Amino acid sequence: MSKQANTKLIGGFVVGAVALIVAGLLVFGSGKLFSKHKTFVLFFSDSVSGLNVGAPVDFRGVKIGTVTEIKVVLDKKDLSLKIPVFVEIDPGKVSFGSGEELDILLKAQEGGTTYYQLLIKRGLRAQLTMLSLITGQLGIHLDFFPDTPARFVHSESGYEELPTIESPFSAIAKTVQKIPMSQIADKLLETLNATEKVLASPHLQSALVSLDKTAKAANELLVNLNHQVKPLVKGAQGNLDQSKKMFSNAAQLAAKLNAALPQVVVQLNETLKAAGVTIRGANEAIDGFSSDNSPVRVQLLATLNELTSAARSFRILADYLDSHPEALVRGKAK
Repeated sequence: MSKQANTKLIGGFVVGAVALIVAGLLVFGSGKLFSKHKTFVLFFSDSVSGLNVGAPVDFRGVKIGTVTEIKVVLDKKDLSLKIPVFVEIDPGKVSFGSGEELDILLKAQEGGTTYYQLLIKRGLRAQLTMLSLITGQLGIHLDFFPDTPARFVHSESGYEELPTIESPFSAIAKTVQKIPMSQIADKLLETLNATEKVLASPHLQSALVSLDKTAKAANELLVNLNHQVKPLVKGAQGNLDQSKKMFSNAAQLAAKLNAALPQVVVQLNETLKAAGVTIRGANEAIDGFSSDNSPVRVQLLATLNELTSAARSFRILADYLDSHPEALVRGKAK
């Protein structure tokens, strides 16, 4: 007869297995079993190269979700290919606050508008962002861009769509693509060829040789001028020293003449006075010596007139020297 199974042991084993399954779901599922994640679909106009499943979705730097799936879909209507990107937003990362904002959201929900539709109306947009310049990995960035239009594709039914805008690096790449690189390269090549021809031109070589000769001649000229200027400078310095001595001697002579001039003037005045007395005496003697028509008288009168003129000239000279004593050194001013 077979032994009866222990029901308590079997029950404990079943309970332990269930507990392990729940713990595994909590650990490896990141709590998704008991949280309701919202899935959105996005369509980007630029390339999604570098965007992988598991890439983060952030709002102004705060991670609020992840990329769950990326696929390529063929549209049967126009045979166009579209790349829907599916993301999951963790509602636990977004709180709706309280007060007036919550009332607005509740009223919008009652009118058939979801929270996310209201945010989209206010400018919520998604764009690709660079996570690493080295690996080229991309992520998805959410933010408000109220001045941009909301672009929808509506090709995935059953999912709410978030509109997207062009990423900054994609706009830069398009701008770079518009640059006519081939034309710029051709122009640069033409410039390099023309420069090479100019450098290889015999005229340039001869001009460089002439320039070198001119530079050497100019250097020799400067050296010669340097040798010649030194003696000229020394001679000019010597002439300057002699001129200084000459002016110093002239100043001393003028000072001496200026000191002696009053005595000379006094002596001239005394001499003129004596000459006047002598002339008057001679004139009186002549008047008593002979008659008016005597030859001696005539000759003596002429001599006296000359003496009178000479005395007048001496007086004029004495007056001029008294006013201009420097005339003895420099001469009479013109």
